[in-house]
Amino acid sequence: MKVEKKDLLENYFPQALEHTKKVIAMPSYRRDITKGSPLPQETVEVLNYCVKLCKEWGFTTYIDSKNRYAYADYGNGDKLFGIICHLDVVPPGNLSEWNNPPFEPIVKEGKLFGRGAFDDKGPTMMNLFAFKYLIDNGFSPDYTVRFIFGTSEETTWECMEAYVENERLCDLGYVPDGHFPVVYAEKWISDVDLIGQFDCDFEIEGGFVYNAVNDLVSYKGNKIEEISKILSENNISTYLEEDKLMVKGIAAHGSLPQKGVCAASWLLFAMDKVGIKHPIVQFVANYAHNNFDMKEVFGDLTDETGSLTANNGIVKITNGDFRYTFNFRIPCTRNPHVDVNETLEKFVKEFGIQVVVKSIEDKVYFPKDGETVTKIMDVYKEVTGDLKAEPIAIGGGTFAKSMPNMIAFGAEFDMNDSTMHAYNEYVKIEDLEKMIEIYAKSIVKLTKI
Repeated sequence: MKVEKKDLLENYFPQALEHTKKVIAMPSYRRDITKGSPLPQETVEVLNYCVKLCKEWGFTTYIDSKNRYAYADYGNGDKLFGIICHLDVVPPGNLSEWNNPPFEPIVKEGKLFGRGAFDDKGPTMMNLFAFKYLIDNGFSPDYTVRFIFGTSEETTWECMEAYVENERLCDLGYVPDGHFPVVYAEKWISDVDLIGQFDCDFEIEGGFVYNAVNDLVSYKGNKIEEISKILSENNISTYLEEDKLMVKGIAAHGSLPQKGVCAASWLLFAMDKVGIKHPIVQFVANYAHNNFDMKEVFGDLTDETGSLTANNGIVKITNGDFRYTFNFRIPCTRNPHVDVNETLEKFVKEFGIQVVVKSIEDKVYFPKDGETVTKIMDVYKEVTGDLKAEPIAIGGGTFAKSMPNMIAFGAEFDMNDSTMHAYNEYVKIEDLEKMIEIYAKSIVKLTKI
């Protein structure tokens, strides 16, 4: 089937854009990230919204009884082709950092702003309306095509755990929550807590999730002026809030910590400089601060899929207890247990710090010259004209890890200009237009046997 670009962009893209705005306006982020905690009502609303849309188009739909996931099927093929999207978003963080309220989407200067515009509500709608165009124009896939909607990708992944436990696995498919042209490899991901007991006369608290750079942290204790002076000398913003020093960093996706500024790490660095003693202060300041590959701890773990990266998301230190988290992205050929977690455990033992491994997500690896990667690359080059594009490896962890035969395909065009998990998240309108065309043509190619 030939995809008519003019019809797609003039008649279907405007609808996709308007529906993207509507789902962005639903603040579907988890307030309580404890596994098993109830979903926010806004997450349930956006799940029902997408399912209702699919049902109106003639899909067969299903919603899990606990709203953990839903899916919508089209076609009668014996094999199942999946497109897995997630409808939850990361928290908005410090609202004063947003130029426009995060859940009031706005198009400005050729960009759609709002939390979830790029991760993952924009790509979700582009896929839905790409497929709507196809079925409206008589396309009949050889597979049954299943859109799967997850609700806890940014936190616990219990949505896909439940799906895999209860539902049919896909024979092939993709996840529009990575990067273009196509992601042939995704690193291991390990979430780790550094914990322990230590008496101190200060309190520190900041961060919400493992997989976003800690961008705002509070300090209550001595030597505030000295700490603030060191931070100011390093261009780190601070302000006083009652008796607390607030340290401001820059948010970024946990897979790209070098793109952000970790407020917690900078605070601990400054505390070390002024002579404040604490196991976490000493360890972070000397071995983790701005050392994203932490080679002094792990050695060089770099392989063809990149280097190790370490991100701090959450910190809480009180008199008697402390917790400092890491989100590690680990190269595909390395062993996350031996090369990272066990090595870290031995290293921090001398500081009186314990390591608690909270989770390990599996790697993903597709041969670069395999059929799936080759077909996707052909479409990408056709639409973009970028004949030099090559499959890439990423640190980001997508739902491609949730089951076999799934690959991350889009939707980020430029990793170096990513706004995922950042303040003032946006997606360029021209990128959304490219997305809907790429996905429409790819679905045709990938779902014909």
